[in-house]
Amino acid sequence: MQNRHHVPGWSIVFLFLLVPAVARAEHSIPGIEAHLRPTAYRIPLGQPVWVHFAVENTTDESITLTVPNTQPQIPAPEIGLPLSHVFSGDTTSGVAVTTTSGRQWNRPVGYIAPSKAPILILGPHSTVGTTLDLREYFPALRVAGEFRIRWSPYAPTEGNPSVVVTIAARKRVQFDTDEGKLLIELFYESAPNHVANFLELTRSGFYSGKTFHRLEPGYLIQGGCPRGDGTGIRFDGKRIAAELNPYRHQKGSISMALLENDPDSASCQFFISYTREKDWDGRYTVFGQLIGDESFDTLDRLMAVPVDDQSRPARSLFIRSARAMDAPAQPPRSVP
Repeated sequence: MQNRHHVPGWSIVFLFLLVPAVARAEHSIPGIEAHLRPTAYRIPLGQPVWVHFAVENTTDESITLTVPNTQPQIPAPEIGLPLSHVFSGDTTSGVAVTTTSGRQWNRPVGYIAPSKAPILILGPHSTVGTTLDLREYFPALRVAGEFRIRWSPYAPTEGNPSVVVTIAARKRVQFDTDEGKLLIELFYESAPNHVANFLELTRSGFYSGKTFHRLEPGYLIQGGCPRGDGTGIRFDGKRIAAELNPYRHQKGSISMALLENDPDSASCQFFISYTREKDWDGRYTVFGQLIGDESFDTLDRLMAVPVDDQSRPARSLFIRSARAMDAPAQPPRSVP
């Protein structure tokens, strides 16, 4: 049996699995489906807006694709979806960026539609794609806001795939506890879905008034359970799939608690490591890190509270308030 100190987790008798959807649409060209997928749906202001464009042949035969209003050329030697096929709309570029107020851009800056474009021969049941930082072509994506991205390659058709991305200032989270403040830097690039989940719960007021219900002296402190006993989950049952990354479990690292043997069961409970623990690397998603001397002093005081034989603090340790605040502009944190 494993040492309990090495198993941050929570228990519950039922599960849900959330699988992010990929925007797709059957195209007007028979047998062709267009796929559109951003690498993240919530993007820090100033960071690349990476979006994957792909076309799929769903038939048993090869399909030849040409760009409208161009002279076909021999197939491109490179592997991947040529830029001319991404921006292959019939009357516009085929890519449209729209704000919630309805303002739209559909002509990429700096892109000149060629008079000649390579033929794309797509084999049976095959897919070809490419990933672009759309800020390079649509400068509107360099400011904060909510944007719908729609893709209509080759020719307009009903049900073209579209996705909505939100671009916002990078945030930190501050917990005010009975023992002081905990300031958390978030790892947007390495765990974007965990960060979005944590910020959503923080903004909704979910963590305010919750407790740290579990304390393993010298190892970790765990909180965020709505029941206060380690068995609670988000009220909507939402789950976050694992986003394992190179960040190490060390003093002050923030990770999500999981059901045993289910790496995709992150919900609302989190734990703060108190020591370097290699066994947790690659098992739990590290999505943040305590920063500042005050935070580590607070952690030391929390960890010094006596516990019973069930690792429950001898007195209630409350998160009195939780709030998100703008983080100073800085480059993404490097992996230690």
